[in-house]
Amino acid sequence: MLVRFNVGNFCSISDNQSFSMISGNVKNHKDRLYSAKDFKILKFASIFGANASGKSNLIKAIHYAVTILLQGTENSFADSNRNNYFRLNPSGKDRNSYFEFEILINDSVYAYGFEISIFEKKIKEEWLIRLGKNEDETIFTRKTDDGTSYFNDNYLNSDIAGRMNIYLDDYSHVYYKLFLKEIVSNKAELYKNDGKLGILREVYNWISNINILYPNTPVTGYDTLSFDNFSDLMKALTSFDTGISKIISHEISKEQAFDKVSYRLRDDVDKTIEFLGRQRTEALSGRDSRVLRVNINGNLILISINGDEIKFKEICFEHFGVSDVKFSLGEESDGTRRLLDLLSVLFAEENSLFIIDELDRSLHPQLTLYFVKTFLRIARKNNIQLVITTHESRLLNLNLLRQDEIYFIDRKENGASAIVPFDCFKERFDKRIDVAYLDGRYGAVPLFDSIYPDYEDGED
Repeated sequence: MLVRFNVGNFCSISDNQSFSMISGNVKNHKDRLYSAKDFKILKFASIFGANASGKSNLIKAIHYAVTILLQGTENSFADSNRNNYFRLNPSGKDRNSYFEFEILINDSVYAYGFEISIFEKKIKEEWLIRLGKNEDETIFTRKTDDGTSYFNDNYLNSDIAGRMNIYLDDYSHVYYKLFLKEIVSNKAELYKNDGKLGILREVYNWISNINILYPNTPVTGYDTLSFDNFSDLMKALTSFDTGISKIISHEISKEQAFDKVSYRLRDDVDKTIEFLGRQRTEALSGRDSRVLRVNINGNLILISINGDEIKFKEICFEHFGVSDVKFSLGEESDGTRRLLDLLSVLFAEENSLFIIDELDRSLHPQLTLYFVKTFLRIARKNNIQLVITTHESRLLNLNLLRQDEIYFIDRKENGASAIVPFDCFKERFDKRIDVAYLDGRYGAVPLFDSIYPDYEDGED
């Protein structure tokens, strides 16, 4: 589970900022906390802020870190991405950017991170550390500038210690890929007889399986929903009052699926299929098959990847029990399409992390509220985490959310984004915080100048 994410010098984030899922000293809704050995972890967090405050940039930072881990810098960088440092400070171009995940695995917390020169596309440092209550334990570190590296022998048996040091030495000056990806890829023999070393795989698997959803993402993972049985999904769609009465799927060819689709989207889908197939071959994900959801020209296509076997199915919908009329995804409302993106959260596997940017996009306020309430109810029993950004102020209700489940992102005078936890304001549990937020009590709201300075309220 996610414990904390730390980031610095990325887009609108200048100095290092920390987003924490560690619970505070809040008494209500304790039943939806995860109890670790020495602390408790939140399963839900909501992030509020004005437009251009930096909410989406925090999500992009997590996405960026995952992408660098999976693909390195050579294949994941367009020229425009070289400017993703904090550009409002002249020194931003020359400063390293900082990304670090703190993750709970098997009741221990591990910090995995790296520093990178974004403009130069060079990874500078990388580390994996087991965090202790009294003392930390470094598992490995490396610095590409001077070539120094270290691997903790306590995680190696005598048979593989020499080989591990060779791998790390060979990687000491490699600045375009991360060592963690290299050491878990196609090296199954390293992990056969050394259970302790398996933490490398577990950290990699957890990060690589983070689910990040933007409002207009055309290709998303859909592996938490059954590919053949839609009964649970139908119950959810019925409860959200979409008008859909039946989901119908039929198998089609790849050529039919990609008919009249852009080469760019086709290339994106092919690369994703290739990556997921390779991930299974490398035995990293622990899954026998994966399913993608793709919006192709308004048609919902599910792509099942099971080894070398790839199947395409088109999904359409019936409404109000009328069986001879079928609707494609593109014919559904914006809200229904958005909901179909979101519902996979409610069927998530244990220890999944979902991060959703602009949860309320295209959703009625009542539906947004109902979706969050539904997740919070599920979170009482299931160990899944959901982080959202939103403008829906009706979620700012202390009968619904804990104080530590609320964050604000505020834009400072120098244009830098600051992450502000709500519980630092020490508000009473019965306060109307939605009104106080809109009045600017906590910052993170837009400040307007008059477009027409001579105009006064009440004038014609």
